[in-house]
Amino acid sequence: MTTDYKRTLLLFAIFIAAFLFRVGVLFHNEYPPSSDIGFHSSIINLILDDGKLPLWNPYHMGGEPLATPPGYHLFASFIVFFTGMPLLFGQLLIAAFFSSFAVFPAYLVSKKIWRNTSAGFLAAFFVTVSSLSLEMLGWGGYPNVISLTLILMFFYLFLKDTDHPHNFNLFTAALLFGSLILTHLFSLFVLFPVIILYISLLLIGKTLKLAGTNSLKAIRFFFTSTALGTLFASPWLLRVSDFYLGMFSEGAFWGGMQETRNLILMNRSVDIKILVLIGAVFPTLFMLKASRKRYVDREGLLLIAWYVVPLVLTQAYIFGIFVDYSRFMYFADFPGILIISAALLYLFRYVSIAIKKFSVDRWNRSGKKASQIALFAILLGVYVISPSLITPMEALAKFDFYTSMRKPEATAMEWIQQRTANSAILVSDHLYGWWLSGVAQRSTLSAVSPEFLLYPHEVDIAESALILLDTNYYIDNGLIQVREDGPYLARHNPIFVITTKKGYSYSLFHFNDDETTIFFQRKNVKRTMDLSDLDVIEAPLISSNENSAVLTITSENDFLKVEKTLEVRQGVRFAELSYEIRTKDNDTSIEWVRSILHIREGKMTLNQSMLGLYYVYEGLCGQIIFEEHYPEVKIYTTERMSSAEFLYTAEEDSFIRIKFLVGAFDAENMEYEEVLETFDEFFRNPQQIVAGNFPIIIRDYLEMIKSYNISFIVCRDKGIYPKFSNDPNFQVAYNSVEVAIFKVVEHK
Repeated sequence: MTTDYKRTLLLFAIFIAAFLFRVGVLFHNEYPPSSDIGFHSSIINLILDDGKLPLWNPYHMGGEPLATPPGYHLFASFIVFFTGMPLLFGQLLIAAFFSSFAVFPAYLVSKKIWRNTSAGFLAAFFVTVSSLSLEMLGWGGYPNVISLTLILMFFYLFLKDTDHPHNFNLFTAALLFGSLILTHLFSLFVLFPVIILYISLLLIGKTLKLAGTNSLKAIRFFFTSTALGTLFASPWLLRVSDFYLGMFSEGAFWGGMQETRNLILMNRSVDIKILVLIGAVFPTLFMLKASRKRYVDREGLLLIAWYVVPLVLTQAYIFGIFVDYSRFMYFADFPGILIISAALLYLFRYVSIAIKKFSVDRWNRSGKKASQIALFAILLGVYVISPSLITPMEALAKFDFYTSMRKPEATAMEWIQQRTANSAILVSDHLYGWWLSGVAQRSTLSAVSPEFLLYPHEVDIAESALILLDTNYYIDNGLIQVREDGPYLARHNPIFVITTKKGYSYSLFHFNDDETTIFFQRKNVKRTMDLSDLDVIEAPLISSNENSAVLTITSENDFLKVEKTLEVRQGVRFAELSYEIRTKDNDTSIEWVRSILHIREGKMTLNQSMLGLYYVYEGLCGQIIFEEHYPEVKIYTTERMSSAEFLYTAEEDSFIRIKFLVGAFDAENMEYEEVLETFDEFFRNPQQIVAGNFPIIIRDYLEMIKSYNISFIVCRDKGIYPKFSNDPNFQVAYNSVEVAIFKVVEHK
């Protein structure tokens, strides 16, 4: 058996192992991991239903233009149509195949750069157990997986063309580049900087008259292949050009949406310490010298540019580009694997030399065996401890983390497919919502956090869905948010939230209607009643103008009537919360009113007219100012949360009015003395206008339902169920405990 034949068999064995590894973890659970598979399914279903690529996706985020690069979806549609395999099964096999297929170009590129077959096999092995490669499969980044494999193949053709120029190489590379455009546009924004840096390095090398840095072949290859590839993809590019130009003008691709910018920086950023990995370039230069007899040449500079650019792009926010920075790490994976392969190759070599040197018989059988054991131990050690490589148990745990679909969700989805109209519009959480839109084929508004979205209209829809699944009434003046669950859920009645300078929302205080208690006397019998026990006599109402928004909730029973009012003014840091409680007859008299304020533990300042909280770790402050009537205050503290009891004594038997001003401010970089001074300043003038240019945003759950023509609310948060089940505007249509579906009642 020839050596080449053995190598081919070994390479195919590695490919089979990679494929089986991926299939094993993908099919480990009954349902595939990720929510993105639902998004992909929506497009594939549309292609299969229409027999062509449609212009509109009616399912995703309530409906939007279909401008997503369709390469993966067209290919998957072709496979599913001609094989008849189930849609989800076909997607998983395609993703596993392309993720595994990368072992071939990885082997070829590594072998060519390092001029060593063993380095090629090491690269193939590391691709097989790459943590980032498996992670992409876990969260459903199937187009990402394919695009990275296409880039690897594209660079291999370039390396091949530098030694043996041929028009076939250019034509094949053009097809790959066109496929990349049709598969994953984000990858182009990484590939182009790599090419630009690479050609720049070649030009510098040519200026310095370094051997092996001729740039003409590189420029010819990249210019010709990218131009032809763009021409191949031009029908689709022309089709979506207006959409992308419009999104570009709105700043969608450069972080122009303020809703996402701060959240991206907080949740999707990559620590600048990652740039330390660029230091691997220096040992790479020495390894290039050892393998290629020079520190830099065309092949070596490509590897350096390919590795450095994604690492630098993880800090793209410095240049005003706001994207999902963690995704750049996937593009550094393959060049990183090539560098690690060479490092292990030379480590193996030096260990073998050392064992041979100290072997008794000058490399007898025992010496060779010791060398093999040492090399295997090194490889095993690197495999186990390296964070960039993953073991089967770690892969299973990662895929379990990304799995959002279980038996209860699947059963509920079947109910939706069978019992709801095709035109029904649903609201659901992010992970489940994309399954409903893609697999159940129902138009779904998914409650997605803004940092995971790209287009402005998606952000508006996602924010509405997030509010619908959380609360009934929402008012935001840019300084403080007020959320009120309304009369059907005694939880946050209301809750006060601040949006920090870093872009995240932080809840400071909240009341609960179950804990707002009225102590009264009825015909000389002492009684108590919580606010949640009263019946709402008229629908809560938000009235607003350009200067303020007011929410009024009126409730009563046979003895008492309570009017709760929330007011938020434009540019004012403090919201006003008041209760007016009246008796309905002469036989009833009010004695006390007790209200519990839930707070987070922090440094507290308290006097008769004010309560201030300083949350040191978050650098935030909240303040309660008592107006008109001062309560007795008692503080209760637990390990993490605290509460304050406000006890008001009625001055009249038949009426009591309670009024708070609730405010918040960002105290980052403030000393505690400055915080106390700010408390005093706001106490003296709480209604001062500090920011007048931010409009008041109002959300009423019934108005949002009407605006989006919503048919069903799909909820997986048991704590929120009463918000819908107790509300006469909804009917419980399905409830399996884990998933509840509420139908919107149509009022004639």
